[in-house]
Amino acid sequence: MKKRARTSKPRAKRDVGVADGPTPEWRQHHDAVVEDRDIKGTRGVRALSQNAFDRYYRRTELAPGNRQLNAARYRAGERLRDDWERAGLDTRARQSFERKDGSAEEFSVARLDAWNRVRSAMLVLGATRNVVVNAAVYGDRIGKAKIEMLRVGLDALVDMYAGRK
Repeated sequence: MKKRARTSKPRAKRDVGVADGPTPEWRQHHDAVVEDRDIKGTRGVRALSQNAFDRYYRRTELAPGNRQLNAARYRAGERLRDDWERAGLDTRARQSFERKDGSAEEFSVARLDAWNRVRSAMLVLGATRNVVVNAAVYGDRIGKAKIEMLRVGLDALVDMYAGRK
């Protein structure tokens, strides 16, 4: 039995943007930064207006009255966040890092270096560790009561990343 040939009808074309990027309408309403997400080279988009740490930076609450110190503290927090994600400590990759059957050889050198920098940062931060991680890494609001702890912790990170401690 011979099958009938289907007549191909022209399909309506959809305006499809980049699969992993935001739409132009979204970019119009939000400030965003495109950044590397992991070692494999995939990139992601992070909305700056939705992160409390970014708002603290934009309002110069990290160092009121001193824009240079404000920028230095922000860069230190961003570097910690970058090392945190590169080390695989974000919630999506945590299980793969804590596997019992894995070994250090299955991780890349960059990932292990980031892990070591995060461990060093946790030692340097001391009592301010939870406040800095919640604000800089996860972007959570910390409130006015803990902003001074955040500033002290970020100063310690600035010194650590500059090689002063």
